[in-house]
Amino acid sequence: MPPTVPTERSSSEPRTFDAVTLSSWYVTPAMLRVRLGGADLSGFATTGVPDERLRLIFEDDTLRSYTVRRFDPAGPHLDIDFVVHDGGVAAQWAVQAQPGDRIRVSEPHGWYRPPIDTEWQLLVADMTGLPALTRAVEQLPRGATAHVIASVPSREDEQQVPSAATVTYEWTTDQELLAAVRSFDRPSGTGYLWAATEASDARAIRKLYHRELGWTPDRFEIKGYWRRDKETWQQRFAEVREHIDSVRDRALAEGLSGHELTQVVDAALEESGL
Repeated sequence: MPPTVPTERSSSEPRTFDAVTLSSWYVTPAMLRVRLGGADLSGFATTGVPDERLRLIFEDDTLRSYTVRRFDPAGPHLDIDFVVHDGGVAAQWAVQAQPGDRIRVSEPHGWYRPPIDTEWQLLVADMTGLPALTRAVEQLPRGATAHVIASVPSREDEQQVPSAATVTYEWTTDQELLAAVRSFDRPSGTGYLWAATEASDARAIRKLYHRELGWTPDRFEIKGYWRRDKETWQQRFAEVREHIDSVRDRALAEGLSGHELTQVVDAALEESGL
């Protein structure tokens, strides 16, 4: 396949890069790592933020967002971890990927930013968030303290990575994850929460820490990476979309944005049974 011909783009469009598959290997039974390389990645600028995400752009222009597990500018090459599961464009591509297969990637963006006064961190993830979580653990400095709560499908999928920090781990199933977060014995001092899970689980965690415990938005970053029972959810959302849109529009008109806007929309979704 010939290389992609560059086209003119506006300044608001993210830059994309041509890449080729170099190799792939299983990190655990349910996590496959694909290494991408190519000269075009010499222009790739990592943010250095552990949960930075980029878009994978497949041959048919299908887009999927994934975490940059590691970037090495000397290669240059970058690693992407894929949860192995039935169905899904990206997972199927990763399992079948062969050296030389072409793909495009976008420039990355990340969110993990503990305030400078953070004394301890709680890092929460299911398998989809585990690549970002393990990268965060690897990058923690000496003297930092973190507790990991992560759900995996089997003991063989647990990942404990080297870190200069003091890190403890609690492994759960998907069904036990929220209960583990709720029962976490928060240390004294100023904390920071980072979580990447299924969307409804993320909303429940955000409700707990923001609405019930009163944590301010600078003290947490909570992302929903996927949605359980997506087709059923979409059908229900279509029924109440007009109401959700009106709630969002009113909030925007009142000047709400960021986490405040998210909180209002979350409440509307919860009231609608979503």
